Amino acid sequence: MKGSAQWLAAAAFLSVAPLANAGGIYIGGGLYNSAADEKVDQLNIDDDDTTGALFLGWRPIELIGVEAGYYDFGKLKADNSNASIEGGATTLAGLLSLELGPVGVYAKGGVADTSFDVKHGSDDNADSTDPFGGLGATVDLLDKLYVYGEYMHFDNDAKIDMLGVGLRYQF
Repeated sequence: MKGSAQWLAAAAFLSVAPLANAGGIYIGGGLYNSAADEKVDQLNIDDDDTTGALFLGWRPIELIGVEAGYYDFGKLKADNSNASIEGGATTLAGLLSLELGPVGVYAKGGVADTSFDVKHGSDDNADSTDPFGGLGATVDLLDKLYVYGEYMHFDNDAKIDMLGVGLRYQF
């Protein structure tokens, strides 16, 4: 199912690419620290991993927008065993932002189609659709290139928290 989510995210990115000339389209990606401290499928997960994320958004006006993305949760190991979970989420979110000169702040929230591969003796899949949200800030480096930092929380079985930095390009 993880491969399906990645293909779905790629198709979403490509389907919106022709709108780039309409204004307000942006694309970005970054590195994240993904962490969980929860019990998932009888496994006590308390681990973190360095992962990545990609997203595509559209802001018809400066204050609001919509964003599609893919967040990789990485591989998180269970305490005292060789068991682990590995997964990611394809997301669709609304965005509220406020630009304060070269610095901007934003909040986003929406739904995440989450997929986990649970490995403990035998392999198992755990798929769900869950809410997620986050807060972030951007700094305008050049006219259309921004650096961002954000905190994200995914309300899935593993209660994934992510802290990341990256680049965003505004078309």
